[in-house]
Amino acid sequence: MIFITGGTRSGKSALAEKLADQQGREVVYIATAEAGDREMSERIREHRRRRPAGWKTVEAPGDLPRVLADQLRDDRTVLVDCLTVYLSNLMQARGLDSGERLQLAVEGEMERLAGACRAGNGNIIMVSNEVGMGIVPDNSLARAFRDAAGRANQKLAALADEVYMCVSGIPLRVK
Repeated sequence: MIFITGGTRSGKSALAEKLADQQGREVVYIATAEAGDREMSERIREHRRRRPAGWKTVEAPGDLPRVLADQLRDDRTVLVDCLTVYLSNLMQARGLDSGERLQLAVEGEMERLAGACRAGNGNIIMVSNEVGMGIVPDNSLARAFRDAAGRANQKLAALADEVYMCVSGIPLRVK
């Protein structure tokens, strides 16, 4: 498993796509984003344009552990883009905005996702945003999301064989 993190527009997805292409296997791209507004629709279009035509795309805004488990095979590389968007979907779908309930839900979901990663065969490339390196957000929802994303990133990075942090388009190997 390869885990790639970094800030917005840092080159995470481009690195993940390059690494997936280099694996020499069938690639399944699991997209977690939904086009909720015009700007997100454009981001999704941009990602679609970059992907090779032979890649299979599976949209998974919900139940990522199940979808990942369904797609893992020895002859495949599964690229998940991205974990933090999935967390946002999870928080919204379950009405989670802070506190112990949110923390328990995220921990449970990350345990399910880690279990799917450990149990499956094939290569996994997981993309996630690093959201905790800026200023402390001024509202509890944003702080709760930042904390949940940090915990999720720690869980999946610990499981990964390789970890990269992208900074200004430059990938730095962390692990």
